[in-house]
Amino acid sequence: MEWEREWVKAVTAVDAVFQALPQEKAHRLHELLRAMVALKERMQRLVEQVEAAESCAGCGGACCVCGKYHFSAADLLAYRATGEPLFSPRFDNGLCPYLGEPGCLIPPGYRPFNCITFNCELIEDRLAHSDVSRFYLMERELKGLYAEIRSLFPGGAMDGPLLRHAVPAP
Repeated sequence: MEWEREWVKAVTAVDAVFQALPQEKAHRLHELLRAMVALKERMQRLVEQVEAAESCAGCGGACCVCGKYHFSAADLLAYRATGEPLFSPRFDNGLCPYLGEPGCLIPPGYRPFNCITFNCELIEDRLAHSDVSRFYLMERELKGLYAEIRSLFPGGAMDGPLLRHAVPAP
């Protein structure tokens, strides 16, 4: 299966559903997506306090190497609703297609749920106990936002990874 073709096909399908959304639902969706982006940015700022990027660079982003295809239709909607330019995946790198030369191609506020909520021990052990608790409260809030976003679309149109058909079998 050609990854680029699947990507274009998936983006086109999400765009069509997004464009067909009734105005009332579209307004609510924009509110939810702005809240989602802001929450993810707050989560990123929290781990930046303990220099998470340096930890990731030090281990070579091992979790990113293993974590492929988490970008969801709901994540794509955030790009469409805010006008953020969509990145171009790197299907030729043999790693996560969302990794580029300097690191993640996706700004923190637009990263997939799994990517923004995962903290390895190197990062979590540096956070104060109160910050760890706050982080997991934000994670639960983020789960709720994703659930409400998906509820606006019938038939599970926004469920699962965007490239669900391109994920190779184990």
